[in-house]
Amino acid sequence: MRNYFLYKIIYTMHRFGFYYYSVKYYVIDNYSGGKNIFLNFFENLFNFGCGVFKNIKIFNYKYGYYEYLEIPITTKCSLRCKGCSNLIPCYKKPYDVDIDILFKSIDSFLECINNIVYVRVLGGEPFVSSSLVKVLNKLLGSKKIQRIEIVTNGTVVPKDDNLLEVMSNKKIIVSISKYPNVKLDNLINVLNNNNICYRIDNMNFWMDYGGLFKRNKTKSQLKKQYRKCNHVCKSLLNGQLHLCPRSSHGTDLGIIKGNNEDYLDLLDDSIDVNERKKKIIKLFKKNYIIACDYCDFATSKSKKIPVADQIKM
Repeated sequence: MRNYFLYKIIYTMHRFGFYYYSVKYYVIDNYSGGKNIFLNFFENLFNFGCGVFKNIKIFNYKYGYYEYLEIPITTKCSLRCKGCSNLIPCYKKPYDVDIDILFKSIDSFLECINNIVYVRVLGGEPFVSSSLVKVLNKLLGSKKIQRIEIVTNGTVVPKDDNLLEVMSNKKIIVSISKYPNVKLDNLINVLNNNNICYRIDNMNFWMDYGGLFKRNKTKSQLKKQYRKCNHVCKSLLNGQLHLCPRSSHGTDLGIIKGNNEDYLDLLDDSIDVNERKKKIIKLFKKNYIIACDYCDFATSKSKKIPVADQIKM
């Protein structure tokens, strides 16, 4: 269980980071007037009193403020990793997400919120998707989104000038997963030459989520597992808002079934925006989901595995 204790510490620090940047970017975008942003913020806090106090509730989805959302734009990938948390190797026919469905679901979600700190664009490998530029421009067009993160395995170097120009936007950061035997020099040179912000995520191990099959756990076991899981990775795939990528991709693959209460169809035109807001809050209050029964993470069965170990063809 020591692994989960470590994860919990890291996750706690991770959330503090979200809170810090949420405050910082909210102040920059809404209250900056050329002065020190924090001094300016507290001046506004004094001047606007309760109204600003209400806006400070940016850590609480009940008030329309969210911290994080993952948006897979493709299930195509340049690698086939054992233990992939997004189940990408399970796709026999990888595909790019339909851009019209994606944009409609993004609009539907943004209509329900006031602010979100991070939106993470991933795959698969997002740099193999021809829609990446359009997706980034779509996200950059919303003031409700504070920062956009592109997650890459470092094997694909973007060359399109239009894409590189868009990626140089100050709201965008490229998150490079450092995997064994993947050389990052070419990618880093391109990012540096185009003034694109990036970070390298060093990984010593992954945790094994186990195979995608039903375990038949008790409700008590599912609740306990869900409490221990980070479940920060809300996932928006094909118009469905899920609480984790295991749920979104497992449903998309047709393996996880009977979980209609575990996600929200953002493309359901019969639900108005106010009802949609209520359904999102209700979804986020769940104490377990069916996908937990198809997963070993946050249980004693989840062990350390090598990072990005490749499935042999």
